[in-house]
Amino acid sequence: MSPGPVSKLTHAEYRSISESHPSADDLPVRVITPHDGLDAFRHAFTSLIRDRHFTRELAWRMFVRDTKAMFRGSFLGWFWLLLPALANTLVWVFLSGTNVVQIDSGSTPYPLFVFVGTLLWTAFNGALVAGLGVIEEAKGTLAKVNFPHEALVLSALGKTVLNTAATSVALVPFLILYPVSVRAEMLLFLPGIMATTLCGLAFGLIFVPVAALVSDLSRGIHLALRFAFFLTPVIFPLPESGTGRLVMLLNPATSLVVTSRAWLLGGEDPMLLTFAIVVAGSLLLLGTGLIALKVALPHLIERLSGA
Repeated sequence: MSPGPVSKLTHAEYRSISESHPSADDLPVRVITPHDGLDAFRHAFTSLIRDRHFTRELAWRMFVRDTKAMFRGSFLGWFWLLLPALANTLVWVFLSGTNVVQIDSGSTPYPLFVFVGTLLWTAFNGALVAGLGVIEEAKGTLAKVNFPHEALVLSALGKTVLNTAATSVALVPFLILYPVSVRAEMLLFLPGIMATTLCGLAFGLIFVPVAALVSDLSRGIHLALRFAFFLTPVIFPLPESGTGRLVMLLNPATSLVVTSRAWLLGGEDPMLLTFAIVVAGSLLLLGTGLIALKVALPHLIERLSGA
């Protein structure tokens, strides 16, 4: 078979293609170097504002990519988002129903009480773990690709919100099986669960610079979260007095769980002042953690790439 006709480019066409597709020598090269002193924080803050539009688009693409990869090849698919909260609820409902443990949830049906508490704890715990692992998940690309690193945080927040939203779907049949009185305060449950998510993300981010270099810290935090579950009134109401109440009041997640659940179900006294203080502190901690992450990342990239 004879070859087909070979098209030839004119000088003008070749010049046009060359200008639209620059060679490797024409591409800009950016060298990432750590900044010193206050200049590092100034550069981190200005880059957050300058790259905000590109950051949102990149974070969305990363979120879609990671979400598809998470459930690719999974037989149960999206059901894995519901399974942890449902399994935890069923375990404690079984223990309570067989009188292995005696927990008084007041006027609120215990299965509904446990599920809402588990939903709020899942939002807090999931956001903290996601924030803590932003560097570990992107370790392979941080030293090779230049992009706004705050997109990793937004992507982690998006995945946590998706997990929480998917788990919240199961709240509908629970409310049908165990109806509660309809009140205007129920609308505050959505801001409550978002505040709980942001608080967890803030605590995760603040530990990232150290946890990225010292794996023991990350393992210790995961271990501490298992004990923190029982130091948070998730499966039982906040004690009225005693050492247990004092210890739980020192837990920042306590006011978020109790107040948000009280808005939705009633039966508990919302901790409005403590809730407001924790939310304000979380926002401050979130901003501080984001700035600290951007300041520390050039140093972390140098250490991780050289390891």
